[in-house]
Amino acid sequence: MIYKFNEISLKRRIAIVFGVSTIIPLLFTVIFSYFTMSSILTNKLHSSFSSNLNQIRLTLENTIDDMNYVSQQVDFSDNINYSLLTYLELEDSFEKASVYDEIKNELNTITFSNPNIGLSLIYIEDDEEYLFNSHWTKDEFQLRNDPLLIKGYKIDNFGPHLSLERFNSKFVLSTVRELSINYSKDVYLYIESNLDLTKNILESDNVINDTSYIILDQNNRIIYSEKQDTFSVNQRFPDDSEHNYGTKDGYYWFKESTERGWSIVSLISISQYNLEMNQWIMTMIYFVFLFIFISIVVGLLLWKTLYKPLNQFKSEIKLMGDNNFHSEIVQTSIPEFVQLTNQFRSMRTQIATLIIEIEQKEIKRADLEIEKLMHQINPHFLMNTLDTARWLAVSGEKEEVIHLLSSLNKILYYNMGKLGHLSTLKEELESVEQYLRMQQIRYDFTYKIETFISEQQIHTPVPRFILQPVVENSIYHGLVDEGEIEVSIRLGKNDFIIEVKDDGRGMTEEKIQQILHTDLIEEKKQGMGIGLNYVKRILERTYGNADRIKIKSETNKGTRVLIFIPYWGE
Repeated sequence: MIYKFNEISLKRRIAIVFGVSTIIPLLFTVIFSYFTMSSILTNKLHSSFSSNLNQIRLTLENTIDDMNYVSQQVDFSDNINYSLLTYLELEDSFEKASVYDEIKNELNTITFSNPNIGLSLIYIEDDEEYLFNSHWTKDEFQLRNDPLLIKGYKIDNFGPHLSLERFNSKFVLSTVRELSINYSKDVYLYIESNLDLTKNILESDNVINDTSYIILDQNNRIIYSEKQDTFSVNQRFPDDSEHNYGTKDGYYWFKESTERGWSIVSLISISQYNLEMNQWIMTMIYFVFLFIFISIVVGLLLWKTLYKPLNQFKSEIKLMGDNNFHSEIVQTSIPEFVQLTNQFRSMRTQIATLIIEIEQKEIKRADLEIEKLMHQINPHFLMNTLDTARWLAVSGEKEEVIHLLSSLNKILYYNMGKLGHLSTLKEELESVEQYLRMQQIRYDFTYKIETFISEQQIHTPVPRFILQPVVENSIYHGLVDEGEIEVSIRLGKNDFIIEVKDDGRGMTEEKIQQILHTDLIEEKKQGMGIGLNYVKRILERTYGNADRIKIKSETNKGTRVLIFIPYWGE
């Protein structure tokens, strides 16, 4: 069967793939949507309404509990009761004013510590007088404001109703508590919630923007309604003990009851409810059509073109352009591509061979250039060194001549090492020290070499002759009379950090770039003539990173050269 399929033409293959990729997803989508859409959307909306209504109920109950708790704190405070009784019995005097301030401060301490409390005051009902109000009140103040939400012993909860705070048009809840003080007239504590009932609670968690709310008392009578035209206050709401949802007068309703008897009901018009359902259904329909459209487009593309084989072949060409010559060539049973892939395989092999040859030639050329730099010792350096030895011999300083020629001999011997034969950090430091001793005879400077690594680490292999050009740069381009050169090696996070520092003239950024990118400094071919360019190139060749050497310099303050050698652990 597989053999027969391999013999099928490309046109028939595309037709089969097109039919399968269109019909099967379409059938699956239609069947799945038909059996699950209605149930999923209905349960989702019911769950969302119930969750939202439960959250609103909890918020209202917490607000009422907070107001009741604050009123209880005031009523049970012996200090407030005693001070309030004293204030009411005193005639106008300085003492009465002091007691007033004391009561006001204690009330503020209790009420302001609770962010859910708004207006608060003490009201003497017989005199229609209020005292210790936390905010300005409206002129038409009254203690009890319908609707009555919860009736209790010496404490009643009202609302929602308009706030009695001046310049405040919010709907709030309120608590009225009769204070237990031994006074001839009834004294009450009045507290309002600080939340805007409509904006902060009823509108904040709406599942649907057009949701309205009504509040029922324990007898299922409407005491607050946002739909007065249909559900007016004092109207009895239908009691359905089996379900907390239903329909009435063109609305879906969802009910949440409390342990204290009152309930809150959310209303959504049937047309709005169905609109939300239809939006979900339309979204799924769009998804189905989009899926079908994509399937058709893909099928047409496969029909009109050799999409898959050509795309694979294109990928192979791109990989070869990115120097990837080891990927598998696209395998296909289409006769038209067999000859093409064979030719491509042969061409790729030839190109890979040519690239390898070119890379090897470039490596050899780079090695020759670096070796040339390493062995191009400046004749002036040798002439000046030998001339110094001659004058030392004439002046009779035999020991100095021996030291000078011994150092020169060691440096030249070290310089003649073969390219590719790595040295060690220890050998590099010894070579640099010989060079510094030799130059110290001619120039007035001091030097210091410090190592902050272990004896095993100091034998780490490094390219030959990477420190001497750096030290030479400090002598000829940095130091002034009585200068100092410091050479140190320490271990960083992943590298050995070799630092060569002098306290000389410093260099400009232009000078630094010239030194790093020129084989020989043309203005003065001084020293051995190898130059920092050799160091930069040998580090790049060995470690493949162009940032292995950094120069930091400030004019008249000195120069720091940092070399980073990779450390792979002991």
